[in-house]
Amino acid sequence: MNIDIERLKKNIIKIGSIGRDDTGGISRLAFSEEYNKAAEELKRLFEDNGLKTKIDPIGNVIGSREGDKDLPSIMIGSHLDTVKNGGLYDGALGIFAGLECISTLNDKDIKTNHPIKLVAFNAEEGSEMGGTFGSRVFIGTQYLKEEKLENKLTNYGLSMNDLKESTINSEDVKLFLELHIEQGGYLEQNNIKIGVVNGIAGITRYSINIKGEANHAGTTPMDLRKDALTMAADLLLKIDHISKSIGSPFVSTVGQLSIKPGAVNVIPGEVEFVLEMRDMDRKNIDYLMDEIIKYTNTMDEFQFKFDLLIDKPNVNTDPHITNVIAEICRNKRIEFDIMASGAGHDAKEMAAKVPIGMIFVPSKGGISHSPLEFTSWEDIENGTEVLLETILNLDDL
Repeated sequence: MNIDIERLKKNIIKIGSIGRDDTGGISRLAFSEEYNKAAEELKRLFEDNGLKTKIDPIGNVIGSREGDKDLPSIMIGSHLDTVKNGGLYDGALGIFAGLECISTLNDKDIKTNHPIKLVAFNAEEGSEMGGTFGSRVFIGTQYLKEEKLENKLTNYGLSMNDLKESTINSEDVKLFLELHIEQGGYLEQNNIKIGVVNGIAGITRYSINIKGEANHAGTTPMDLRKDALTMAADLLLKIDHISKSIGSPFVSTVGQLSIKPGAVNVIPGEVEFVLEMRDMDRKNIDYLMDEIIKYTNTMDEFQFKFDLLIDKPNVNTDPHITNVIAEICRNKRIEFDIMASGAGHDAKEMAAKVPIGMIFVPSKGGISHSPLEFTSWEDIENGTEVLLETILNLDDL
């Protein structure tokens, strides 16, 4: 079934560009003035397309299309907020593609058995509230006794009651579908048009502290130094080597490093960095950590401390939904591959309570979270039509 790509293009550019600056970057941060403006514009657009619409107390925009009121909803959507200086497609694509699916159903006067709910989530990107905040609250996985939660809420004019009022009954949802840009280069590099996501990688982060001995940089001979930075460099190379040996989709990253005392003429006495690991198989994460600890146990001149910061397990998409998406691609003769997502998404939170499915479309150059983020309209059209066919297939009773 064909969608109207020009209508989709017009909608995503009009509202998705809210927050764009002179450099071309889009900053529509959670709870910001730009976000609120986009949410109100989106609410009007939902209503213009016949959806019963509301913005919940935490800023999620929800539009509902009628179906059998006794059946749970097929839910589709993604996030409306962006990172600072981000791109047009991350998150927004899933919302406007979902709206285009509903508009096409309206154009062809197709009534579905299940109601369809379209959700634009707030605060998916990392913020003081943590990532996927809007979907966590929405589906009821936000821990209400989290330390300092109430204090953080007051910074945005929110209360604990707002969170409770924004949480739905998951029994009213049959499943959740999210169309998203890949945010990586695998699809483009392999000339694959659709990624059928079979899972979202778990994320584990450790703070690793190394203590050596600070000393005078001019008077301490090289063979008598206990340089914590040199030790850290050695350990980072070890981490990189082991990570590459594990193989895809496992990845590890160190993007934050602190050196003390941080003076040009003092040997570093202490280094701390954050190691992040992502994979679909927890055994690989445990293997890397075991190898690191084994290695550091042989370094008697240094002290090492490992503190677990984040440990989010991987989630699997629903096998039936994954098979349906793959079969639709086969029938439409669209090149596809089954793949895992290395990035977190709102679908990951929804998976705690309802079956999920995800569809990826290529990202040019593998770039995302950047003004250079781009996906061709041809690929967007393919992805949206696969999403529409998936909705119709899963609507069968």
